[in-house]
Parts: sequence; structure tokens; C-alpha cells
Amino acid sequence: MQNLDQVRAAHALKEALKTDKAAVSKLPAMLLSNGLLGMLAFAAEAEKPKREKMKAAVTSLTLHLAQPAAGFPELAGTATPESLANRLATGSALTLQRATTEALAYFSYLKRYAPKKDKVAH
Repeated sequence: MQNLDQVRAAHALKEALKTDKAAVSKLPAMLLSNGLLGMLAFAAEAEKPKREKMKAAVTSLTLHLAQPAAGFPELAGTATPESLANRLATGSALTLQRATTEALAYFSYLKRYAPKKDKVAH
């Protein structure tokens, strides 16, 4: 059996190449300033190609929270940031609070494993 740090690290290692360090670095501050629901709404906003890597990071968070080992049975089956936001908005305040804490912990791993933004390609 793995502890939660191992679960976070293993998932972040699998997902890290879908995003970059610059995109993930912005998310914890945004989460603390605007809350988890506000951060999800911003990062996953439709038709914002400049936020593609940020959306990939919150999609990774969604998939992490949906896995049984993360300890959120009420979030099982969520696959998109939009579905996560919907479940959190209509669920209990305690679930939102726990998910916020877990998101901060998960982003710390994802940021460490994500590659640096390619400065040549735009």
C-alpha cells in the first residue's frame, strides 16, 4: 500500500510532460487567491489557447483527485476540470476544503516534475 505522497508523486510523474513548469507555477497562487473553483474556471476556460498547458495541469489534478487512492470517493469518475468544478460546487464544503488542500500538495509535485518551458518555441 502506498502513502498519499507516493500516490501524488507517481501520478505527477505520469502527467508532467503534458504541461510545463511555468504554467503549473501560477496555479497555487491563483488557488489561494481565488479558491479552487475560481482557479478551475480560469485555467479551463474554453477557447484560450495560451492556457493550454494550464488546462493540462488542472486536468491532471482532476484525474488525480478522481483516483481511489487519493481518498475522494465523491469525485470518482470526474475526467475534466469542468466536471470536477461541478462536483465541488454542488458537493459539501468539507470536500471542497479537502480538495483545495490536496490540490496544493499535488501541484508541488507536478511543478517539480514538469519540464521547463521551451524558450525557443512560442
